[in-house]
Amino acid sequence: MNAIVVTFDRLPVGFLACYGNGWIATPSFDRLAAQSALFHQHFADCPDFDGMPKAWWRGRYQGRRAGNSADRVWLPALLADHGVTLRLLLETTADKGTAEIGQFPPECTESVRGTDGLDVAPEETPFFRLVARAQRDLRLLRTSRREPWLLWIKSRGVPVPWLAPRAFAAQFLDVADDQEADHEPAEGDEAESEEKGMVELSGSQFDDLLRSMAQLPTGRKSRDALSGVERGLMRRVYGGYVALLDEALGRLLDQVEQDAATAPTLLIVTAARGMTVREPGLLLDVWEQLAEETVHTPLFVRPVGMSRGVRRQELVQTVDLLPTLAEWFGINVSATALDGKSLLPLIRGEKGEPRSRALIADGQRLAGIRTSEYYLVTQQADGDDCGEKEGGEGSDRRRLFAKPEDLWETNDIAAQSPDMVDQLAVQLAELVADEEQSA
Repeated sequence: MNAIVVTFDRLPVGFLACYGNGWIATPSFDRLAAQSALFHQHFADCPDFDGMPKAWWRGRYQGRRAGNSADRVWLPALLADHGVTLRLLLETTADKGTAEIGQFPPECTESVRGTDGLDVAPEETPFFRLVARAQRDLRLLRTSRREPWLLWIKSRGVPVPWLAPRAFAAQFLDVADDQEADHEPAEGDEAESEEKGMVELSGSQFDDLLRSMAQLPTGRKSRDALSGVERGLMRRVYGGYVALLDEALGRLLDQVEQDAATAPTLLIVTAARGMTVREPGLLLDVWEQLAEETVHTPLFVRPVGMSRGVRRQELVQTVDLLPTLAEWFGINVSATALDGKSLLPLIRGEKGEPRSRALIADGQRLAGIRTSEYYLVTQQADGDDCGEKEGGEGSDRRRLFAKPEDLWETNDIAAQSPDMVDQLAVQLAELVADEEQSA
């Protein structure tokens, strides 16, 4: 019983065809979806890059207040105690989480370096090189007979800037605005687009355009000044990097399927967080950390024997990975030691009590609670000017959105639903309270 986990630091669900995108071709992710349980409501528990690996490797919410004893479960130690060989491959450019990664045994960890740029061959980019190393390691693991084993492949996913080799970066530039499922052109964009379409660019000018569209401006004023056409171009260049990841993933899937008959292997592919590439709604600036496009991420779980893909609508989170792996390897972990639950019973269709709410918090000022119908986001006031103060100094500022209808958080209904705000705020306080208090 072996397992392969592929994690991307940054990959929004809105850029995958199998999650509903209508203009980006992602055949490898689609192929994986056709063989897996695809979870439509998978949310990060912590959008901070330092906190996200802890959810994977400790199975605990990172948004709890200080004073809990959440660190008693640690995946590498758990696997070592039960005779499971662990191998961690990661890109040297992967985002943060270095303190957590530094605790992995050095002998089981290897970094892979790659290069981004318009003139770089796809095979030299970080994820392509990571996949090539993973293919080699899979062959070694299969022949070494050191079973069971877990191969964890950690990629940064889509970087910033998201500048893929030229053929990928320009792949979706011919997509019309009305083909983008997630974009409604602003007034005047159509004329601007037609005018832009008549401009002829030299090769160097075209490359400069790609480079300028490979990241959002850092300042809020500059970001707000972007036109609909500019944002559309940024999304299309971003989509080109997603297509690059998709092609490399296809090579990994080929290797996994080639070796599938050797031993039962669980395959999990997911992401820690997304990124707000389109024009955000009401969750701006520091609030943007908890925007839907940031915290809603893909999750594919392919166990052995699944003949066709299934789509699940239950709320699941990053903290569910550790208990899923523990069950797969037959490791008994006390339910009280974890915030997550194994996903394998859901995939098998067994009856159980699904998660009714998801906690999303940065462990400091922002915290959110998501149910199937609502999303409440709160920010602890500290005297800054982000958002309106409600209830006086030191109180939580609260914003409530109807889900899934309000996909981009454009309509705050907190004032119209004060009872729901209070009810969810109480539940949120229980979730982020100290472990002893919540017990």
